[in-house]
Amino acid sequence: MHPRFDARLACRDIARLGVSKFLGVPTVYRALLALPDSQRQGLSSLKVCAIGGEQVTPELLLACRQAGFTARQIMGQTETSILLWASEEESLQRPGSVGRPVFHAEVRLLGEDGRPVNQPGQVGEIVARGPVVMKEYWRDPARTERALKGGWLHTGDLARRDADGYYYLVGRFRDMYISGGENVYPAEVERVLNAHPQVEESAVVGEPHETWGEAGHAFVIPRPGQEPSAEDIRDYCRQHLAAFKVPGRVTFCRQFPRTPLGKVRKFLLLEENRLA
Repeated sequence: MHPRFDARLACRDIARLGVSKFLGVPTVYRALLALPDSQRQGLSSLKVCAIGGEQVTPELLLACRQAGFTARQIMGQTETSILLWASEEESLQRPGSVGRPVFHAEVRLLGEDGRPVNQPGQVGEIVARGPVVMKEYWRDPARTERALKGGWLHTGDLARRDADGYYYLVGRFRDMYISGGENVYPAEVERVLNAHPQVEESAVVGEPHETWGEAGHAFVIPRPGQEPSAEDIRDYCRQHLAAFKVPGRVTFCRQFPRTPLGKVRKFLLLEENRLA
Protein backbone atom coordinates (compact mmCIF):
# COMPACT_ATOMS: atom_id res chain seq x y z
CA MET A 1 0.00 0.00 0.00
CA HIS A 2 1.19 3.51 -0.81
CA PRO A 3 0.54 6.25 1.77
CA ARG A 4 0.58 8.86 -1.01
CA PHE A 5 0.23 8.66 -4.76
CA ASP A 6 3.48 8.76 -6.70
CA ALA A 7 2.95 8.12 -10.41
CA ARG A 8 6.36 6.56 -10.97
CA LEU A 9 6.08 4.20 -8.00
CA ALA A 10 2.48 3.34 -8.89
CA CYS A 11 3.49 2.31 -12.41
CA ARG A 12 6.33 0.23 -10.99
CA ASP A 13 4.05 -1.67 -8.61
CA ILE A 14 1.21 -2.09 -11.11
CA ALA A 15 3.69 -3.87 -13.36
CA ARG A 16 5.35 -5.83 -10.52
CA LEU A 17 2.08 -7.08 -9.05
CA GLY A 18 0.10 -7.45 -12.28
CA VAL A 19 -2.64 -5.09 -11.07
CA SER A 20 -5.80 -5.40 -13.18
CA LYS A 21 -8.13 -2.79 -11.61
CA PHE A 22 -7.28 0.82 -10.89
CA LEU A 23 -9.26 3.79 -9.55
CA GLY A 24 -8.12 7.39 -9.28
CA VAL A 25 -9.19 11.02 -9.26
CA PRO A 26 -8.35 13.22 -12.30
CA THR A 27 -5.14 14.47 -10.67
CA VAL A 28 -3.86 10.89 -10.52
CA TYR A 29 -4.49 10.31 -14.21
CA ARG A 30 -2.85 13.61 -15.17
CA ALA A 31 0.24 12.52 -13.24
CA LEU A 32 0.30 9.19 -15.09
CA LEU A 33 -0.06 10.95 -18.44
CA ALA A 34 2.85 13.24 -17.58
CA LEU A 35 5.25 10.29 -17.28
CA PRO A 36 7.43 9.27 -20.25
CA ASP A 37 5.91 6.51 -22.36
CA SER A 38 8.66 4.12 -21.25
CA GLN A 39 7.54 4.40 -17.61
CA ARG A 40 3.90 3.66 -18.50
CA GLN A 41 4.62 0.34 -20.19
CA GLY A 42 3.72 -1.53 -17.00
CA LEU A 43 0.12 -0.32 -17.21
CA SER A 44 -0.63 -2.94 -19.85
CA SER A 45 -1.91 -5.29 -17.11
CA LEU A 46 -4.82 -2.96 -16.32
CA LYS A 47 -8.19 -4.30 -17.45
CA VAL A 48 -10.48 -1.76 -15.72
CA CYS A 49 -9.64 1.88 -15.01
CA ALA A 50 -12.15 4.06 -13.18
CA ILE A 51 -12.07 7.82 -12.70
CA GLY A 52 -14.13 10.00 -10.36
CA GLY A 53 -14.05 12.19 -7.28
CA GLU A 54 -13.90 15.48 -9.20
CA GLN A 55 -14.91 16.98 -12.53
CA VAL A 56 -13.56 14.94 -15.46
CA THR A 57 -13.07 16.65 -18.81
CA PRO A 58 -13.61 14.89 -22.17
CA GLU A 59 -10.05 15.90 -23.06
CA LEU A 60 -8.67 13.96 -20.11
CA LEU A 61 -10.71 10.86 -20.97
CA LEU A 62 -9.53 11.01 -24.56
CA ALA A 63 -5.89 11.44 -23.49
CA CYS A 64 -6.21 8.38 -21.24
CA ARG A 65 -7.62 6.34 -24.12
CA GLN A 66 -4.79 7.43 -26.42
CA ALA A 67 -2.29 6.43 -23.73
CA GLY A 68 -3.78 2.94 -23.55
CA PHE A 69 -5.82 2.99 -20.34
CA THR A 70 -9.40 3.85 -21.24
CA ALA A 71 -11.25 5.01 -18.12
CA ARG A 72 -14.86 4.57 -17.07
CA GLN A 73 -16.59 7.35 -15.13
CA ILE A 74 -17.83 6.62 -11.61
CA MET A 75 -19.41 8.49 -8.71
CA GLY A 76 -19.69 7.33 -5.14
CA GLN A 77 -18.97 8.02 -1.50
CA THR A 78 -17.44 6.20 1.42
CA GLU A 79 -21.04 5.71 2.58
CA THR A 80 -22.05 3.96 -0.65
CA SER A 81 -18.96 2.75 -2.47
CA ILE A 82 -19.66 3.17 -6.21
CA LEU A 83 -23.18 4.49 -6.75
CA LEU A 84 -23.25 5.62 -10.40
CA TRP A 85 -21.13 4.53 -13.32
CA ALA A 86 -20.77 4.86 -17.09
CA SER A 87 -18.89 2.45 -19.33
CA GLU A 88 -15.76 3.48 -21.17
CA GLU A 89 -17.74 4.20 -24.34
CA GLU A 90 -20.56 6.00 -22.52
CA SER A 91 -18.05 8.20 -20.71
CA LEU A 92 -16.81 9.51 -24.04
CA GLN A 93 -20.21 9.67 -25.74
CA ARG A 94 -21.88 11.60 -22.89
CA PRO A 95 -19.30 14.17 -21.73
CA GLY A 96 -19.81 15.24 -18.14
CA SER A 97 -22.06 12.34 -17.19
CA VAL A 98 -21.25 10.18 -14.16
CA GLY A 99 -23.50 7.46 -15.51
CA ARG A 100 -26.51 5.56 -14.22
CA PRO A 101 -27.12 3.72 -10.92
CA VAL A 102 -25.40 0.42 -10.18
CA PHE A 103 -27.80 -2.54 -10.17
CA HIS A 104 -27.83 -2.92 -6.38
CA ALA A 105 -28.84 0.67 -5.55
CA GLU A 106 -32.01 2.71 -5.87
CA VAL A 107 -31.19 6.32 -6.71
CA ARG A 108 -33.33 9.43 -7.12
CA LEU A 109 -33.11 13.22 -7.01
CA LEU A 110 -34.90 15.26 -4.35
CA GLY A 111 -35.69 18.96 -4.62
CA GLU A 112 -35.35 21.52 -1.84
CA ASP A 113 -38.93 20.71 -0.79
CA GLY A 114 -38.00 17.05 -0.26
CA ARG A 115 -40.06 15.86 -3.22
CA PRO A 116 -38.67 13.76 -6.10
CA VAL A 117 -37.34 15.68 -9.10
CA ASN A 118 -38.65 13.93 -12.20
CA GLN A 119 -38.19 16.44 -15.01
CA PRO A 120 -35.01 16.01 -17.11
CA GLY A 121 -32.56 18.85 -16.52
CA GLN A 122 -33.85 19.84 -13.08
CA VAL A 123 -31.34 19.94 -10.24
CA GLY A 124 -31.83 17.91 -7.07
CA GLU A 125 -29.86 16.16 -4.33
CA ILE A 126 -28.79 12.59 -5.01
CA VAL A 127 -30.30 10.20 -2.47
CA ALA A 128 -29.88 6.43 -2.39
CA ARG A 129 -31.04 3.30 -0.61
CA GLY A 130 -30.39 -0.41 -0.86
CA PRO A 131 -27.64 -2.83 0.19
CA VAL A 132 -24.97 -0.49 -1.19
CA VAL A 133 -25.73 2.08 1.54
CA MET A 134 -23.91 2.15 4.90
CA LYS A 135 -25.61 1.10 8.11
CA GLU A 136 -24.48 4.03 10.29
CA TYR A 137 -21.71 6.41 11.27
CA TRP A 138 -19.60 4.86 14.00
CA ARG A 139 -20.87 6.02 17.38
CA ASP A 140 -22.59 9.07 15.88
CA PRO A 141 -26.37 8.48 15.97
CA ALA A 142 -27.23 12.18 15.43
CA ARG A 143 -25.24 12.39 12.22
CA THR A 144 -26.60 9.02 11.11
CA GLU A 145 -30.16 10.25 11.60
CA ARG A 146 -29.49 13.38 9.52
CA ALA A 147 -27.88 11.41 6.70
CA LEU A 148 -30.48 8.63 6.53
CA LYS A 149 -33.66 10.71 6.57
CA GLY A 150 -36.71 8.76 5.47
CA GLY A 151 -34.66 5.64 4.82
CA TRP A 152 -32.63 7.31 2.06
CA LEU A 153 -28.98 8.33 2.31
CA HIS A 154 -28.71 12.04 1.54
CA THR A 155 -25.38 12.39 -0.25
CA GLY A 156 -25.14 16.19 -0.37
CA ASP A 157 -24.30 15.92 -4.08
CA LEU A 158 -26.40 17.98 -6.49
CA ALA A 159 -27.09 16.65 -9.96
CA ARG A 160 -29.42 16.74 -12.92
CA ARG A 161 -30.62 13.72 -14.92
CA ASP A 162 -31.23 13.51 -18.66
CA ALA A 163 -34.13 11.77 -20.41
CA ASP A 164 -32.11 8.53 -20.66
CA GLY A 165 -31.41 8.35 -16.93
CA TYR A 166 -27.78 9.53 -16.97
CA TYR A 167 -26.72 11.76 -14.09
CA TYR A 168 -24.61 14.93 -14.34
CA LEU A 169 -23.09 16.39 -11.18
CA VAL A 170 -23.43 20.14 -10.68
CA GLY A 171 -21.83 20.46 -7.22
CA ARG A 172 -22.40 19.95 -3.52
CA PHE A 173 -24.79 21.69 -1.16
CA ARG A 174 -21.92 23.01 0.91
CA ASP A 175 -20.11 24.35 -2.20
CA MET A 176 -23.11 26.14 -3.71
CA TYR A 177 -23.21 29.90 -3.24
CA ILE A 178 -25.90 32.50 -3.92
CA SER A 179 -25.03 35.49 -6.09
CA GLY A 180 -27.66 38.18 -6.52
CA GLY A 181 -30.34 35.75 -5.35
CA GLU A 182 -29.34 33.05 -7.87
CA ASN A 183 -27.88 29.64 -7.02
CA VAL A 184 -24.44 29.05 -8.50
CA TYR A 185 -22.95 25.55 -8.64
CA PRO A 186 -19.12 25.69 -8.82
CA ALA A 187 -18.88 22.45 -10.81
CA GLU A 188 -20.73 24.08 -13.71
CA VAL A 189 -18.35 27.05 -13.74
CA GLU A 190 -15.31 24.77 -13.41
CA ARG A 191 -16.49 22.73 -16.39
CA VAL A 192 -16.41 25.88 -18.52
CA LEU A 193 -13.05 27.01 -17.13
CA ASN A 194 -11.46 23.62 -17.77
CA ALA A 195 -12.53 23.83 -21.41
CA HIS A 196 -10.47 27.00 -21.88
CA PRO A 197 -7.49 26.07 -24.11
CA GLN A 198 -5.01 27.70 -21.71
CA VAL A 199 -6.37 26.19 -18.49
CA GLU A 200 -5.02 22.97 -16.98
CA GLU A 201 -7.31 22.87 -13.92
CA SER A 202 -9.62 25.13 -11.96
CA ALA A 203 -11.47 25.37 -8.66
CA VAL A 204 -14.27 27.83 -7.87
CA VAL A 205 -15.46 28.91 -4.43
CA GLY A 206 -17.95 31.50 -3.28
CA GLU A 207 -16.78 34.48 -1.23
CA PRO A 208 -18.55 37.51 0.27
CA HIS A 209 -19.39 40.36 -2.12
CA GLU A 210 -20.69 43.77 -1.01
CA THR A 211 -23.17 44.08 -3.88
CA TRP A 212 -24.24 40.53 -4.77
CA GLY A 213 -23.97 38.88 -1.37
CA GLU A 214 -21.56 36.30 -2.76
CA ALA A 215 -19.52 35.99 -5.94
CA GLY A 216 -17.30 33.32 -7.42
CA HIS A 217 -13.55 33.29 -6.96
CA ALA A 218 -11.84 31.17 -9.62
CA PHE A 219 -8.47 29.61 -8.88
CA VAL A 220 -6.75 28.56 -12.10
CA ILE A 221 -3.68 26.48 -12.94
CA PRO A 222 -2.60 27.44 -16.50
CA ARG A 223 -1.35 24.86 -18.96
CA PRO A 224 2.45 24.65 -19.22
CA GLY A 225 3.83 27.56 -21.24
CA GLN A 226 0.52 29.49 -21.16
CA GLU A 227 -0.04 32.83 -19.43
CA PRO A 228 -3.72 33.81 -19.71
CA SER A 229 -4.88 37.00 -18.03
CA ALA A 230 -7.72 37.23 -15.55
CA GLU A 231 -9.74 39.18 -18.09
CA ASP A 232 -9.13 36.48 -20.72
CA ILE A 233 -10.63 33.96 -18.33
CA ARG A 234 -13.60 36.14 -17.44
CA ASP A 235 -14.29 36.95 -21.11
CA TYR A 236 -14.34 33.23 -21.91
CA CYS A 237 -16.78 32.64 -19.07
CA ARG A 238 -19.06 35.43 -20.33
CA GLN A 239 -19.33 33.59 -23.66
CA HIS A 240 -20.54 30.38 -22.01
CA LEU A 241 -22.23 31.35 -18.74
CA ALA A 242 -24.94 33.64 -17.46
CA ALA A 243 -23.54 36.90 -16.09
CA PHE A 244 -24.20 36.01 -12.44
CA LYS A 245 -22.11 32.83 -12.81
CA VAL A 246 -19.00 34.61 -14.13
CA PRO A 247 -16.33 34.64 -11.39
CA GLY A 248 -15.78 38.01 -9.79
CA ARG A 249 -12.11 37.28 -9.22
CA VAL A 250 -9.47 35.06 -10.83
CA THR A 251 -6.30 33.93 -9.07
CA PHE A 252 -3.58 31.96 -10.85
CA CYS A 253 -1.84 29.14 -8.97
CA ARG A 254 1.02 26.75 -9.59
CA GLN A 255 -0.70 23.98 -7.64
CA PHE A 256 -3.70 23.34 -5.39
CA PRO A 257 -3.74 22.05 -1.81
CA ARG A 258 -4.96 18.47 -1.94
CA THR A 259 -5.93 15.51 0.17
CA PRO A 260 -3.69 12.39 0.07
CA LEU A 261 -6.08 11.02 -2.59
CA GLY A 262 -5.55 14.09 -4.78
CA LYS A 263 -8.85 15.94 -4.23
CA VAL A 264 -8.66 19.73 -4.08
CA ARG A 265 -9.10 21.17 -0.57
CA LYS A 266 -11.12 24.20 -1.57
CA PHE A 267 -11.46 25.72 1.88
CA LEU A 268 -7.67 26.11 1.97
CA LEU A 269 -7.61 28.02 -1.32
CA LEU A 270 -9.44 30.99 0.19
CA GLU A 271 -7.49 30.73 3.42
CA GLU A 272 -4.14 30.71 1.63
CA ASN A 273 -5.25 33.59 -0.60
CA ARG A 274 -6.23 35.66 2.46
CA LEU A 275 -2.81 35.04 4.01
CA ALA A 276 -0.91 35.83 0.80
